[in-house]
Amino acid sequence: MGTAFEVVAGVLVLGGVGLAVVGVLGVRRRLPRNRFAGVRTVNTLRDDETFAVGNQVAAPLTIASGAVAAVGGVAGLAAPSGAVAVTLLVLAGLGAVVLTVAGGVLGDRAAKRVPLPRFTGCGGACGCCTAAAACAAAGDEAEERAEA
Repeated sequence: MGTAFEVVAGVLVLGGVGLAVVGVLGVRRRLPRNRFAGVRTVNTLRDDETFAVGNQVAAPLTIASGAVAAVGGVAGLAAPSGAVAVTLLVLAGLGAVVLTVAGGVLGDRAAKRVPLPRFTGCGGACGCCTAAAACAAAGDEAEERAEA
């Protein structure tokens, strides 16, 4: 086997380990919202809760994807012939992609079902809108009740 097989197998192994780590962090809800790792869609990036839910749902398939890629990469390195190695590497790569995409779709759907947060009052964020006077009045009433 040539160096190209070894490079592809190495990329599969390293990518598989990376996917497995992302999956484990996702299932534990320890993966911070970011632009690089995890399920990153409009629905999951809405807020921290939707990102955590989406990645927690996608985690089992992400871990499986990582395992398929890593095992396929190692098997490709240990293959007795070039044809077997190519077959193993292609199947492992395709399997990892299919599992990752399936996990992403499920994670996106789960994040979409997370209800939008309900805000009570403006939270002081309406200084530039037409409701600013109403918010100020509501804030004054709340302060009066707190003092009483």
